[in-house]
Amino acid sequence: MTDLLPLCLLRIWCRLNDAWLSFKTNTSDRYLVNPAGYFIELPDGALSPISPRVTFPMYERFPCVPLDSLVVRKQYGPDARFISVPMVVPREVEPRPVPVSLLMDDPFANMQIAHKLTASERYILLRALESGMISRAGLPRVWELRTRYRTIGSALIYSGICQWETLLAYCLDTRPPSRLDPPSLRALIERREWELIGEILHVMGLINRTQLEYSLKIKRDGSQALGQILTAMGACKPDDIERCLQIQNEIKRPQGAEVALIGKLLVGQGVISAEDLEEALRHQQIARQSIGRILVSMGACTQRDVEGFTRMSGGFQAEVDDISLGNYLVKTDTISKIHLEEALRIQQRGRQVLGELLVSMGLCSGKDIDNVLQFQKEVRDTHRSGVEKLGSILIHCGKVPPAKIEEAVKLQSIGRQPFGAILVAMGACTADDIMLALSIQSRWRNRERPPGDRLGEVLVKQGIVSEEALSAPLLEHMREEKPLGRILIERNVCSPEDIIDTLIDRDHNRHYEFLQFVSRCIAPKVQAATADQPEEAPKKDSLVDRLSTWFTRPKGKP
Repeated sequence: MTDLLPLCLLRIWCRLNDAWLSFKTNTSDRYLVNPAGYFIELPDGALSPISPRVTFPMYERFPCVPLDSLVVRKQYGPDARFISVPMVVPREVEPRPVPVSLLMDDPFANMQIAHKLTASERYILLRALESGMISRAGLPRVWELRTRYRTIGSALIYSGICQWETLLAYCLDTRPPSRLDPPSLRALIERREWELIGEILHVMGLINRTQLEYSLKIKRDGSQALGQILTAMGACKPDDIERCLQIQNEIKRPQGAEVALIGKLLVGQGVISAEDLEEALRHQQIARQSIGRILVSMGACTQRDVEGFTRMSGGFQAEVDDISLGNYLVKTDTISKIHLEEALRIQQRGRQVLGELLVSMGLCSGKDIDNVLQFQKEVRDTHRSGVEKLGSILIHCGKVPPAKIEEAVKLQSIGRQPFGAILVAMGACTADDIMLALSIQSRWRNRERPPGDRLGEVLVKQGIVSEEALSAPLLEHMREEKPLGRILIERNVCSPEDIIDTLIDRDHNRHYEFLQFVSRCIAPKVQAATADQPEEAPKKDSLVDRLSTWFTRPKGKP
């Protein structure tokens, strides 16, 4: 169909030209494509990533852009439906239109391999180019590997170019797997995106894609901590949040204002260790004593040596005559001159404040001390003001203006509401629309499900594998909880193309059935709404028609 442009061709063009592509629809949605993926522009100017498989209609398994739904941006030319700018712009560059014919160019047109590819192999190869898994320059190498491994999918997997799960994710337009994903949860959730309330409302024409994605962003952002929201807004830096959180933690400690003591703050911020602080305090305590006691504590001499000097000098001010004592012990070779100098140095330290002592011991720098002294002042000032909430501390410290705090708190309070309530608050739809969508979702999920929908059953039904060949992989699947498709490929029961074809067709059928279900649910309401106006001709693009034609009919459908 010439009026549908596969999205993958847009992204491949962006990769080849290192550029952005932009297009607008007649529903006021503005989409952007770059080598990293697909995005929609939100009312606040932010870009939100989108899932192509639920955003655009499907044709021949590809999410496609309906060209007749695009707005011509006449300021760039008489037929400017696609606008481009470079990914990296050294100076101001005017956007330029890109002809549709250029975007529809076949990436394999000038290659000898094109006519030898099956439809499934062509699909996988286009997806590999789209995702950047392989480059156009690497196509000949892939073709060489195909002769060894028989299919494109097998060549990509067995040659180590990609893993099976990654290839499947790109081919099904789902998120590539992560080692942090809970087992079996990711696929279950992502394959049912179109069942979610927002998608139902969008399919029913009650909200546009921009409203849906913006409300989802509010929901995501509002569930974050206040500091994360402020950072995302650009109201302050992560370092500001971290510092004010430290102040908040210090204030909340049971010691009250005493927690602002410099030694504890240095340890709390990781500048020095608890052992370093203990050693410094011990030196400070020792240093305030007489030279005799310091020398004894150092192990340089014994208490008997000090008492010998006291008896010899008659005891008159002997305990405070540090210089005489030190000289006596050096002359009698009881201690060395180095011992005496070290003892005098330690004693001198005792007349310093703790910060100076820590610097002189080489445990931290003067800058560290200045920073923690400023932090100490902020903690004490904030404690005296009675401020404990993060927002109040940020305002008190002059990091964020009050208006930004109010905006972030409002966003947080909205985002913690149910998704439907956010849409209503935005004015995107009414409460009745939400209730209708919830009712449709509930009825769909509680319906009687048709048998034979599992991957193994579908493969047997289509004659790709026999029941006998499937029995051993099924046992391994249940015993080890590995994906059945991966087991079938590893055992060479079928090719990656067979599994991908089957899963795409199955997902296509499920989505098509869901759209037909929604159409049947709302048809009585549409008829009731138009019953009072029988003379009015039906619209060409009615809601029921749009639902019926959003997908091309799956295989086997009349």
